[in-house]
Amino acid sequence: MKKIFVAGLSVVFAFSSLFAQEKIYLWPEKTAPGSKNVNVQNEIIERSKVEGVNDRAEMGITQPYMTLYKAKNPNGVAVLIAPGGAYQRVVFDVEGADRAKLYCENGYTVFVLNYRLPGDGHAEGAYAPLADAQRAIRIIRSKASEYGVNPEKIGVMGSSAGGHLASCLGTMYEEKIGSKIDEIDDVYARPDFMMLCYPVITMQDAGTHAGSRKVLLGEKPKKKMQLAFSTDLLVTDKTPQTFIALSQNDGSVKLYYNGVAFAHKLSEKGVPYELHIFQDGKHGFKTNDPNATCKDWQQISLKWLNDYVNK
Repeated sequence: MKKIFVAGLSVVFAFSSLFAQEKIYLWPEKTAPGSKNVNVQNEIIERSKVEGVNDRAEMGITQPYMTLYKAKNPNGVAVLIAPGGAYQRVVFDVEGADRAKLYCENGYTVFVLNYRLPGDGHAEGAYAPLADAQRAIRIIRSKASEYGVNPEKIGVMGSSAGGHLASCLGTMYEEKIGSKIDEIDDVYARPDFMMLCYPVITMQDAGTHAGSRKVLLGEKPKKKMQLAFSTDLLVTDKTPQTFIALSQNDGSVKLYYNGVAFAHKLSEKGVPYELHIFQDGKHGFKTNDPNATCKDWQQISLKWLNDYVNK
């Protein structure tokens, strides 16, 4: 794996020339308020072994940011993407920029979030990623006219641990984290819709993704913290409408304790949702079967967006 060290996060990453892009730091001083005393090495690792194909992961983030991908013909809907990485890294190509392309081509304005990781010693601890996600939604909503989006059509998408973060945002948007920095912190942080791909949901002993929980909550988290971050237990009738995509043979995240459990709670609370469980897809929809139906998951998610969000 090739490591690319980034000093001060001053690099704007390449993407298709079809889409204008902009790097947006979340906090006024770039370094997040709870990260001023954190001493970690920011680095980007290139994991791809294929020439010309990027699969980068970022770690040691103290200056969280989002990258804006603009649609040529924007439809007014924004999607904030939280990539996964077991809360140990942010895999911002395969679960971020690569997915932005289809949505941008179809009019959606996309922001890919490189958020802080909870194991790095930030003052907010387990709440650091959520603080960044809340701030991202608030920035997008506060500058909706500048970005060409409808402030009432801003949603979040997340995969794996990023799916947990997205579901945290959709259920814990009113959580007070840290002190107020500026007027942006007064903006409503609730996403208008969610898209969860093979998400980590539960933090309870039965069914949790052990790697994600260990980084988020520690080696032996107290029951109170397990419950506080099990987002299926936090669903209310105010939780945003949700699209969920899973695979039956996911060997990393047990779907019935996670994505299916979340869908069950949505159903109980009367929240509209759409659930797809593909027979083959494994974790990340990384199957060797070129005909597997999970190959169409993003087109299916686009249809859901067109039918239920952009209407």
